[in-house]
Amino acid sequence: MRFFNVKMAYSWVAGGSSCPVRRLLSTDLVAALRPFYLAIQPNRQTQRPAEKRINEESLRLLSSHLESLTGHSGSCLPPDGQLEFYMPTAGEGGPLEGPVMSRLVRVQVDRNLLDPRAVIRGILKSCNLLQPESNKESKIGGLQTPGRDLRGPPKGDPLKELSLDAWMRQALARTEPDDLATVRSSVNDLERDLIKRRGIRSIRYDCGCNLQCYRNCLWDLQDVMDTQKENPLRDRVVVFAPYTGISLEGDVMLFSGDACDGWREFLAEMPVHEEQLKLVPLYERALSAVLLGIQIARRQSMDPGSDARAYAERLKRVIRAVSEHLKLAESVDDLPKTLQHHRLAVVPESESPKVSHTGLFLAPSSCPGPDLVDFICRNLEVASMRVRRYHHDSQVEQLLWRQCLDELQLQRLSKDDSVTPDKMIITLQNLLQSGIRSSPGLSLHVTNYWSVPTDGIICIPWDFHKSKLEF
Repeated sequence: MRFFNVKMAYSWVAGGSSCPVRRLLSTDLVAALRPFYLAIQPNRQTQRPAEKRINEESLRLLSSHLESLTGHSGSCLPPDGQLEFYMPTAGEGGPLEGPVMSRLVRVQVDRNLLDPRAVIRGILKSCNLLQPESNKESKIGGLQTPGRDLRGPPKGDPLKELSLDAWMRQALARTEPDDLATVRSSVNDLERDLIKRRGIRSIRYDCGCNLQCYRNCLWDLQDVMDTQKENPLRDRVVVFAPYTGISLEGDVMLFSGDACDGWREFLAEMPVHEEQLKLVPLYERALSAVLLGIQIARRQSMDPGSDARAYAERLKRVIRAVSEHLKLAESVDDLPKTLQHHRLAVVPESESPKVSHTGLFLAPSSCPGPDLVDFICRNLEVASMRVRRYHHDSQVEQLLWRQCLDELQLQRLSKDDSVTPDKMIITLQNLLQSGIRSSPGLSLHVTNYWSVPTDGIICIPWDFHKSKLEF
């Protein structure tokens, strides 16, 4: 995939909070990996093609490993855990002085680490890109990176050494609301200018809640549009996302960690992506017909490879694999009369097909036809059971969600997609029993770690009642 970028993003939707606000686990890590992106992808045209290909392939392998840690796919990391990247040498010349001088860096990924944040921390440390925790701000690759990040109580069990209520209020006090108001005002001005001058329908940032990064993206987009002879973004929805492409909804997705040159390349190739988008419904209907009327679902994810062109290619691969298998008469005998009450989603390559916690069949595009059909036939009851359990847990979650918002008076309550309804039920029950006082203006995000991003959204692990600080 030409515009490959690591899956590192979650989305958030502001507004009424009577229902969960959807965010994906891994996009919280985009900001953490940004120094690494900038180090291996210089903003210039002079990087050697061979080095660029090696970097993109290593990023793909790293992406698969990080996704496997969140349970979304299997890892493609080499057995020795070693990846190669080309990084520009110090003191490189300007863009007019020829090719960028680079050095080959071997990054060792610890396969024993199960926390994606710990993996990223190790990568940054091995490349000397990890900023000192004492710094308020540091400049990495010419970008000012905020250093405010409260990692939770200082040691041990947070509820024993510092009450959750006290920790939240201490964290909220460190979010510097005056600075946030200034950045938010700047973002609003930039949005209005782009919408008015360029005719863009709307703009949003789906790589977390970092207004400073959003503002940087808007500045970059202004620079890109100033160099465009034509305006391919007129009357389009523009989303800063964890990948570049056309989404299945027809939105223009621009990777928030990419260089402006990558955006320009994509805008020049937009017609090719739009043609593929038109073919997606046809491929989905064809796959449904091949698999006895099974419902084809589109996973609401922001991962690289969910753009229309890559998704269309995956659909074609699965259709071809299943069709060739079902040409054999004995294969048809193994299938039920209909699959119309089940759902299937085609996903990027992984080790094997799975049944999600919602009862959705996840079919990797690389899965052989016989293996996929056999997996579906063996797991029909499992899928049905998970659908029933998911619907029940979702209803209980909604009731507790509203109760939490009412009693704690939260401004916003959100969660990562990795936090399934059964886990969120435990979180909400413990929040209601934790003795937290009402907290008007507090935005709380349930995830897998303690943190306070620069926009003042307080993150707590879903099992905060028994979790301990890791770093």
